[in-house]
Amino acid sequence: GPPGPGPTGPTNPTATTPAPPSTPIAVASWRGTISATRRTQSGPLDTTQVFEGTVTFEPGAIADYDPGDDLAPLVPGDAAVYLLTPGLLRLTHSGGVGPCSYGTSSWDVLMKKSDGFLAVRPNGLAVGRITLPDTSFPVTVTCPGVGAAAGSTGVQMDLAISGTVVSSRMVGTMPAKTYGASTFTGAWNLTAQ
Repeated sequence: GPPGPGPTGPTNPTATTPAPPSTPIAVASWRGTISATRRTQSGPLDTTQVFEGTVTFEPGAIADYDPGDDLAPLVPGDAAVYLLTPGLLRLTHSGGVGPCSYGTSSWDVLMKKSDGFLAVRPNGLAVGRITLPDTSFPVTVTCPGVGAAAGSTGVQMDLAISGTVVSSRMVGTMPAKTYGASTFTGAWNLTAQ
Protein backbone atom coordinates (compact mmCIF):
# COMPACT_ATOMS: atom_id res chain seq x y z
CA GLY A 1 0.00 0.00 0.00
CA PRO A 2 0.94 3.72 -0.04
CA PRO A 3 3.43 4.93 2.55
CA GLY A 4 1.88 6.39 5.70
CA PRO A 5 2.51 9.85 7.04
CA GLY A 6 5.88 10.27 8.62
CA PRO A 7 9.00 12.30 8.39
CA THR A 8 9.05 11.90 4.62
CA GLY A 9 5.25 11.94 4.17
CA PRO A 10 2.96 14.86 3.33
CA THR A 11 3.08 18.02 5.42
CA ASN A 12 0.06 19.67 6.96
CA PRO A 13 -0.78 22.67 4.74
CA THR A 14 -2.97 24.22 7.44
CA ALA A 15 -0.27 24.37 10.10
CA THR A 16 0.01 27.83 11.54
CA THR A 17 3.15 29.85 11.69
CA PRO A 18 3.28 32.66 14.23
CA ALA A 19 2.88 36.05 12.63
CA PRO A 20 5.93 38.26 12.77
CA PRO A 21 5.68 40.81 15.56
CA SER A 22 4.54 44.22 14.47
CA THR A 23 6.50 47.33 15.34
CA PRO A 24 3.71 49.89 15.65
CA ILE A 25 5.44 52.40 17.91
CA ALA A 26 8.68 52.78 15.97
CA VAL A 27 7.14 55.24 13.52
CA ALA A 28 7.59 58.95 12.90
CA SER A 29 3.86 59.64 12.52
CA TRP A 30 0.44 58.26 11.60
CA ARG A 31 -1.45 59.68 8.61
CA GLY A 32 -4.73 58.82 6.97
CA THR A 33 -8.38 59.62 6.48
CA ILE A 34 -11.20 59.93 8.94
CA SER A 35 -14.94 60.35 8.67
CA ALA A 36 -17.16 61.23 11.63
CA THR A 37 -20.93 61.77 11.60
CA ARG A 38 -23.31 63.28 14.13
CA ARG A 39 -27.02 62.68 13.50
CA THR A 40 -29.46 64.53 15.76
CA GLN A 41 -33.17 63.76 15.86
CA SER A 42 -35.37 65.40 18.45
CA GLY A 43 -38.99 66.26 17.77
CA PRO A 44 -39.06 68.28 14.54
CA LEU A 45 -35.25 68.71 14.53
CA ASP A 46 -33.36 66.40 12.16
CA THR A 47 -29.76 67.32 11.26
CA THR A 48 -26.66 65.52 10.02
CA GLN A 49 -23.08 66.77 10.35
CA VAL A 50 -20.30 64.93 8.50
CA PHE A 51 -16.60 65.66 9.09
CA GLU A 52 -14.14 64.24 6.55
CA GLY A 53 -10.50 64.73 5.76
CA THR A 54 -6.89 63.71 6.15
CA VAL A 55 -5.27 63.82 9.57
CA THR A 56 -1.72 63.40 10.83
CA PHE A 57 -0.61 62.42 14.34
CA GLU A 58 2.99 63.28 15.32
CA PRO A 59 4.92 62.09 18.39
CA GLY A 60 4.09 64.11 21.47
CA ALA A 61 3.64 63.85 25.20
CA ILE A 62 0.72 64.06 27.55
CA ALA A 63 2.27 67.27 28.89
CA ASP A 64 1.97 68.78 25.37
CA TYR A 65 -1.80 68.16 25.30
CA ASP A 66 -3.98 71.01 26.52
CA PRO A 67 -5.12 70.23 29.16
CA GLY A 68 -2.89 67.22 29.90
CA ASP A 69 -5.00 66.14 32.88
CA ASP A 70 -7.82 65.21 30.49
CA LEU A 71 -5.57 62.88 28.50
CA ALA A 72 -3.58 61.16 31.28
CA PRO A 73 -6.30 58.67 32.36
CA LEU A 74 -6.87 57.55 28.76
CA VAL A 75 -3.27 56.67 27.82
CA PRO A 76 -1.67 53.41 29.01
CA GLY A 77 1.74 53.97 30.63
CA ASP A 78 3.60 51.86 28.03
CA ALA A 79 2.04 53.58 24.99
CA ALA A 80 3.71 55.84 22.46
CA VAL A 81 1.69 59.06 22.30
CA TYR A 82 0.93 60.92 19.07
CA LEU A 83 -0.89 64.26 18.96
CA LEU A 84 -3.06 65.60 16.14
CA THR A 85 -1.27 68.14 13.99
CA PRO A 86 -3.29 71.27 13.23
CA GLY A 87 -5.18 71.02 9.97
CA LEU A 88 -8.54 71.29 8.27
CA LEU A 89 -11.47 68.90 8.10
CA ARG A 90 -14.41 69.43 5.78
CA LEU A 91 -17.74 69.75 7.59
CA THR A 92 -21.00 69.27 5.68
CA HIS A 93 -24.17 70.14 7.57
CA SER A 94 -27.73 69.42 6.42
CA GLY A 95 -31.16 69.16 7.93
CA GLY A 96 -33.95 71.24 9.27
CA VAL A 97 -36.61 71.85 11.90
CA GLY A 98 -40.13 70.85 10.92
CA PRO A 99 -40.96 72.41 7.54
CA CYS A 100 -37.95 74.75 7.75
CA SER A 101 -34.69 73.70 6.10
CA TYR A 102 -31.07 74.50 6.79
CA GLY A 103 -30.24 73.22 3.31
CA THR A 104 -26.72 71.86 2.93
CA SER A 105 -23.71 73.96 3.89
CA SER A 106 -20.00 73.15 4.03
CA TRP A 107 -17.12 74.70 5.93
CA ASP A 108 -13.46 74.00 6.55
CA VAL A 109 -13.01 73.40 10.27
CA LEU A 110 -9.64 74.06 11.90
CA MET A 111 -8.53 71.20 14.14
CA LYS A 112 -5.99 72.00 16.86
CA LYS A 113 -3.38 69.77 18.52
CA SER A 114 -5.60 69.55 21.60
CA ASP A 115 -8.48 68.15 19.49
CA GLY A 116 -6.95 64.69 19.10
CA PHE A 117 -4.48 62.05 20.19
CA LEU A 118 -3.45 58.49 19.39
CA ALA A 119 -1.76 56.09 21.85
CA VAL A 120 -0.16 52.89 20.50
CA ARG A 121 1.01 50.15 22.86
CA PRO A 122 3.97 47.84 22.10
CA ASN A 123 1.51 44.96 21.47
CA GLY A 124 -0.18 46.99 18.71
CA LEU A 125 -3.34 47.91 20.61
CA ALA A 126 -4.29 51.53 20.02
CA VAL A 127 -6.72 54.04 21.45
CA GLY A 128 -7.37 57.62 20.48
CA ARG A 129 -9.89 60.32 19.98
CA ILE A 130 -10.61 63.30 17.75
CA THR A 131 -13.15 65.76 19.10
CA LEU A 132 -14.55 69.15 18.25
CA PRO A 133 -16.43 70.75 21.13
CA ASP A 134 -19.85 72.21 20.42
CA THR A 135 -19.13 75.11 18.06
CA SER A 136 -21.57 77.49 16.36
CA PHE A 137 -21.65 77.92 12.58
CA PRO A 138 -23.83 80.27 10.49
CA VAL A 139 -26.69 78.79 8.46
CA THR A 140 -29.57 80.11 6.39
CA VAL A 141 -32.94 78.81 7.54
CA THR A 142 -35.62 78.69 4.84
CA CYS A 143 -39.27 78.23 5.81
CA PRO A 144 -42.13 77.78 3.30
CA GLY A 145 -44.28 80.88 3.02
CA VAL A 146 -41.95 82.91 5.25
CA GLY A 147 -38.65 83.01 3.38
CA ALA A 148 -35.04 82.80 4.47
CA ALA A 149 -33.31 84.15 7.55
CA ALA A 150 -29.79 84.01 8.94
CA GLY A 151 -29.30 81.68 11.88
CA SER A 152 -26.71 79.51 13.53
CA THR A 153 -26.36 75.87 14.42
CA GLY A 154 -24.20 74.00 16.89
CA VAL A 155 -21.90 71.35 15.48
CA GLN A 156 -19.92 68.75 17.38
CA MET A 157 -17.64 65.82 16.52
CA ASP A 158 -16.59 62.86 18.64
CA LEU A 159 -14.57 60.05 17.02
CA ALA A 160 -13.30 57.39 19.43
CA ILE A 161 -10.49 55.30 17.90
CA SER A 162 -9.87 51.80 19.19
CA GLY A 163 -8.15 48.98 17.35
CA THR A 164 -5.03 47.04 16.54
CA VAL A 165 -2.12 47.89 14.28
CA VAL A 166 -1.74 45.28 11.51
CA SER A 167 1.14 45.61 9.03
CA SER A 168 1.67 49.30 9.89
CA ARG A 169 -2.03 50.12 9.32
CA MET A 170 -4.93 50.83 11.59
CA VAL A 171 -8.39 50.64 10.03
CA GLY A 172 -11.64 50.62 11.94
CA THR A 173 -15.19 51.74 12.53
CA MET A 174 -16.50 53.31 15.72
CA PRO A 175 -19.59 51.65 17.16
CA ALA A 176 -22.48 54.12 17.35
CA LYS A 177 -22.52 56.22 20.54
CA THR A 178 -25.69 58.04 21.53
CA TYR A 179 -25.73 61.05 23.83
CA GLY A 180 -29.14 62.62 24.29
CA ALA A 181 -30.70 63.07 20.85
CA SER A 182 -27.38 62.76 18.96
CA THR A 183 -25.76 59.60 17.60
CA PHE A 184 -22.06 59.67 16.68
CA THR A 185 -20.45 57.22 14.22
CA GLY A 186 -17.17 57.22 12.35
CA ALA A 187 -14.30 55.43 10.67
CA TRP A 188 -10.53 55.77 10.26
CA ASN A 189 -7.82 54.45 7.96
CA LEU A 190 -4.36 55.34 9.29
CA THR A 191 -0.92 54.26 8.06
CA ALA A 192 2.42 54.46 9.88
CA GLN A 193 4.76 56.94 8.17
